[in-house]
Amino acid sequence: MRLFAAPGAAAAPGAKLKLGILSDVHIRNPGDEAPLMKAFSYFRDAGVDGVLIAGDIADTGRRDQLQLCADSWYKAFPGDKAPDGRHVEKLFIYGNHDMFGWKWANKEFREADPESYKVWGIGYEGNPAKIWEEVFNEKYEPIWMKNVKGYTVIGAHWMENDSSKHKCGGIEIEEFMKKHGKELDPSKPFFYTQHPHLNGTCFGSWAWGRDDGRATRALSPFPNAVAFSGHSHYTLTDERSVWQGAFTSINTSSLKYSSTDYALRENMDGNGSAYGDNPKVRPRAMTAMNTYAGKQGMVMSVFDDRIVLERHEFVTDQSLGDDWVIPLPCAESKPFAYAEHAKRRVAPEFDEGAVPKASLTTVDVRGQKVEAVELTFPPARTRSKCRVFEYEITATLLADEVELVQLQRRVMAYDYFRPETAEGREGLCRIPLSDFKFRGKCRFDVRPIECFGHKGSTISTTIKI
Repeated sequence: MRLFAAPGAAAAPGAKLKLGILSDVHIRNPGDEAPLMKAFSYFRDAGVDGVLIAGDIADTGRRDQLQLCADSWYKAFPGDKAPDGRHVEKLFIYGNHDMFGWKWANKEFREADPESYKVWGIGYEGNPAKIWEEVFNEKYEPIWMKNVKGYTVIGAHWMENDSSKHKCGGIEIEEFMKKHGKELDPSKPFFYTQHPHLNGTCFGSWAWGRDDGRATRALSPFPNAVAFSGHSHYTLTDERSVWQGAFTSINTSSLKYSSTDYALRENMDGNGSAYGDNPKVRPRAMTAMNTYAGKQGMVMSVFDDRIVLERHEFVTDQSLGDDWVIPLPCAESKPFAYAEHAKRRVAPEFDEGAVPKASLTTVDVRGQKVEAVELTFPPARTRSKCRVFEYEITATLLADEVELVQLQRRVMAYDYFRPETAEGREGLCRIPLSDFKFRGKCRFDVRPIECFGHKGSTISTTIKI
């Protein structure tokens, strides 16, 4: 019986195809390739037939950064071969950092030789193909199609002439699919990769950095299509990483760091809409969370009747949760359609008797000492394998027999992007006193929330402000 998710499902015998899946490596300096080497070694030992990297290999678009990736690859897979002599396919594409990073940074290179970028800048005119072929020893094509053990894999590089519109493929992907779609076996899944998320698929309409919709249109006629995309750095602990609709779309996360692009969370950088150094937006009283321990990837195993995705974290070499199991053919059922997936989710809960603690404190905000309420609370517990993703804090004024909600805030759970630990770590929220319009006795309610938005029960405490 096939399961929606199960521990160790990827290790079952009989896989027809195995691929390592990565994205957003962001190599800048020598030494930055260490996590990539670790991932390549893990994939090699898992017996993969190919490794897919969904873009942003070179952080600032330099040839030497791409070369560090190639050097790591050939250490793990000399001559593109596994230790047993099997061919292992490179399934790599350029992302926006590869193609346009040479314009954004590299001050030391430009100062040494103002014209040097014409040689080392990957995205400089004529260089994408030249550098790719010299570094990876294979022909460069804006959109390529490869056969790996009888399965088709298609990759679309970031467009050479578009640094801002999140488009992929030097030629239109819609044109490519119309031309080559009939070559695909409808009885088998095929795999597609581009750098940004396909518009309206994984993470929905709010996803950061999604494309302009052309890839979604191109793949919609193919229910056997399985797309892999990155760019957002969203964590694989977020169950919205897999989307099923007209086809299947999967978030690849990042080997560099997990995204902090969650607007309106007190302990996140957000996307500039709520916080930051802009004096026009509200300051926060919390330090943004460091997510550089979020170095993640997957191993995909394809069986006759299912695709299994093993989620792996490369800092402590732990699983990020049960393996995801996608039935085949993909059109048969869609357990990862968001509506169906959400029905299986339940809210995390605090332990019985758990109580938050509130106190007044002073914090540094943009170089100034600011009074704030500090709220700490125990971690919520996972229920039915549904873990806490964030917390909602509501402050209510208690006066004149009236309960007046003053404000509401969100904070991400400390380990939302990490392998789940048994002990957890207490939650924290700080709110500047200037955010409170009224002073007096306040009740603070804390609710745990899982990634699909299901909210657990409230725990409360009161403090006089």
